Amino acid sequence: STSSHSPPSNPSSSNMMPPPPPQNAAPPPAGSSVMPDYTKIYAVRAFTWFCALVTFATTASIENYNTLDALKFTIAIGVIAWVYLTVLLANFIGANYAHHEIMPVDMVESKFCRPIDAGLLFFMYTATICASVESSQCVSYTGGPSCSKFGAAATFAWFTSFGIVGTMFLRDPQAFISILKGAKSDHYDDIDKAPSIIPPTGTQGGQQKVVDL
Repeated sequence: STSSHSPPSNPSSSNMMPPPPPQNAAPPPAGSSVMPDYTKIYAVRAFTWFCALVTFATTASIENYNTLDALKFTIAIGVIAWVYLTVLLANFIGANYAHHEIMPVDMVESKFCRPIDAGLLFFMYTATICASVESSQCVSYTGGPSCSKFGAAATFAWFTSFGIVGTMFLRDPQAFISILKGAKSDHYDDIDKAPSIIPPTGTQGGQQKVVDL
């Protein structure tokens, strides 16, 4: 009769917390929770701002620049880049040093600057090519424009393009590297890893398959 009675259960056992994960558990993916260093990003933006300023100022100082569409395009893109970077730098300085920001810096970078930087890089690179072509075709002559200004405009246009690329890299290195390498889809891994089911040509199995057909 005593065997029919089970020992009383511990009421606290049903409320016990699950055991903690093992210490050797895999860490989260790299870069998943790492915040970008906005100080470095805006240091590069300040460099890009200066290069854009020199680009359009030097191009506009070339005599009769308005007769060349390539130079007019370079000036226009340089001014647009300079104004855009001026607004971003003013917002960053106001947020960190003057306690007055137009919008939060992280929200500006994550929502607005990503597409704008990509578009600006495309147009700035096009303007860089235009300035470089004009610089390579420049011939100095007495009374004409100095080719050194063409070269300076093209050089600083390249620096401006590199500055935009550097900003995009510092903001999201993993995404930038994946774009350069090309995103590889995992949907076809099973096809890539699957062994060949067709026997090689010339074997007995291959001959039998031909006979069956």
